[in-house]
Parts: sequence; C-alpha cells; structure tokens
Amino acid sequence: MLLADMGADVIKVEQPGYHSEVMSPRPVVDRHKRSIALNLKTKEAQGVFYRLAEKSDVIVEQFRPGVTQRLGIDYETLKAMNPRIIYCSVTGFGQDGPYRDLPGHDPNYLAVAGVLGITGTADGEVVLPGIPISDLSGGMHAALGILCALWVRQKTGIGQQIDISMTDAMVSWLGVTRGDSFFRTGRPFRLGQRPSHVYGTKDGKHICIAPIELHFWERLCRVLGVKEFIPHHREILIDEPHSPDKRKEILSRLADIFLTKTRKEWIRLLQQEDIPISPVHDMEETFQDPHVLYRRMVEEVEDPDLGKVRQVGVAIKLSQTPGRVGSVAPLPGEHTEQILKDLNYSDDEIERLRKKGAIG
Repeated sequence: MLLADMGADVIKVEQPGYHSEVMSPRPVVDRHKRSIALNLKTKEAQGVFYRLAEKSDVIVEQFRPGVTQRLGIDYETLKAMNPRIIYCSVTGFGQDGPYRDLPGHDPNYLAVAGVLGITGTADGEVVLPGIPISDLSGGMHAALGILCALWVRQKTGIGQQIDISMTDAMVSWLGVTRGDSFFRTGRPFRLGQRPSHVYGTKDGKHICIAPIELHFWERLCRVLGVKEFIPHHREILIDEPHSPDKRKEILSRLADIFLTKTRKEWIRLLQQEDIPISPVHDMEETFQDPHVLYRRMVEEVEDPDLGKVRQVGVAIKLSQTPGRVGSVAPLPGEHTEQILKDLNYSDDEIERLRKKGAIG
C-alpha cells in the first residue's frame, strides 16, 4: 500500500476462491492494487507468474520459508529469468534461524522481541497493543528495503533478495528505544515504567500527559498546586526511582486532581501553560479530529458498491510528487483477464487457463 500510494503499479496475486473471514472484501491495505487470481499449484498458473516476474521490478511474498521453493517461484528460480528482480520475503522469524519454521502472528513476534514484556500496567498486567505493531513494522521495513534495493540496482543493474523478519524489526525498535539503558545498566525496563501517564477525568474520559523534561514537570506541578513534588521528577521517569512509595503517592495524588475537571477543561488549561497534554481519543474522535482532517489523514473515495467511503490518508508528504488515495481495493481476481491480456495472452489461451483451474 505504501508503494502503491506513491504511484507503483502493484498486482496482488491471490488464490482463486479464497475468502478471508478476517479481512473485508475490499481492505484499505489493498487500495490502488490490481488483483489476479492464480492457482500456483498448477504449471499453467506458474507460467503466468513467470511472465509477470519477467516484466516486474519487485516481488513481495509472505509465505512461510520453503513454500516458494515447492511452488517453483523462489528467488533463485526467478533470478535466472530476470537478474534485475528484487525479491522481498516477509515472514515472522526470517528465512533462517531456529524459529524460521514456527507458526506465528503479530502477538507472538511482539512477545519474542521483548516488546510485549514491557507493555502493560504498573501492577504487572501485560497488555496487547491496540494495533498489530510487528505486522506494520514488517511492512515498513519491507518498503524501505525495496527502495534501498532499487537504488542499488540503479547503480549496478543487479537485483537482490530481501529477508524481512517481523521479529527482527521489533527487536530493532526495542533496541533503539530501550537498548542503550539496558546494555549500560543491565536493568530491565519494567511494565508501566514509561514517563507518560493516562488519567481519568470528571466526565469519564481520559487525558495523556508527558512531562518528561524537568521544565514541563515544574510547570505541571505549579499549575496543579503540588509544588512539593517538583524535586521528585526522577520518580516519574523511566530510571529506577529513588523511592517507589513516593512514586505511588505522586501518581495517586495526580489521579485525584485530574478527576476534578472535565477532559475539555484540562486540555484548555494545560495547553495554555504549554504542557504536553492530549485527549485520549476513541476511533470516532480520531477520524473527526480537526488536526487529523487538516493533515488529510481522512479522505473520501468512490466504492463501486457503497458509493463514497472514507479511507485513511497518506502519511508521507512529498512536496513535488505527493501520494494519493485514488481507488478502493479490488475484489479478489478482479483484474485477472486484464492482466493476462497485458501479458499478451489471447482470449483462447485465457479460456484454456480457466478450464485448467489455473486462474479464477
């Protein structure tokens, strides 16, 4: 999706007759793409795939390791046909290593990478993030790897294979955000230890404050009338607090104070004092937020079945060649015949492929 938003011609190869019970018929992540339905277990469908590979710049696959070899569409096979091909494999644990053949999903990769182990409440309850972070980070690393490989190919004329592990991606993110402290001190980062806090308000809503720097903490304490807490800034930071009991006292006192006003009142008061505070939005509030709308992170496109529908906007803003949200996702196999004709298949050949069960 990231590359398609920026103008790449992306063809999604789907299994004929496959229906996901999880994804919608036209998932946002498939927007701008064309869809071809191929039964890759047939020689005829493999032949179609080979024609696509000969004309393509990049192939992205997300099978478990070894599957592409059994289907005859692995990197070594396709490289012989097209030495310029860039072949990106995205898996949970990578193409090698002790875990390469294990099944898994986003929470498993978060768990192995140590991210889940530091995500939760101060009383020890582990909490799953609200979005599949490792899945998304795998896609971002894949897009970055593809762009790097395209740049190298522009210089050398040669493609290469990209091995993206979602677990690797999360270990990387853990390391750049928490690794310095752990490698230096040996102390683990504990649940609920982040220096930002979420508090309930009088109207049953929530706010998030992040007085990480000392000057923000001093300002917050003065506004809230708790100047005696100013010397205890360290107690709310991620470093080992001098006094855990004092930390609990501070957090409990702040929680009581924030219950005395509504979310809107706290936002107005603390923003005026230049203190980092934000409302904790639900999804409806997010997609109606004036800043989110101003940044064009919600756009409308035409759905052939539903009329105008909302889609998430493009986060990467380029001044000269901006991305766009122009079309909804295709139905599985919607462009099979069109793509085959682009590959110079005749009507008779397309019909034979259909009778062989090679296409959907």
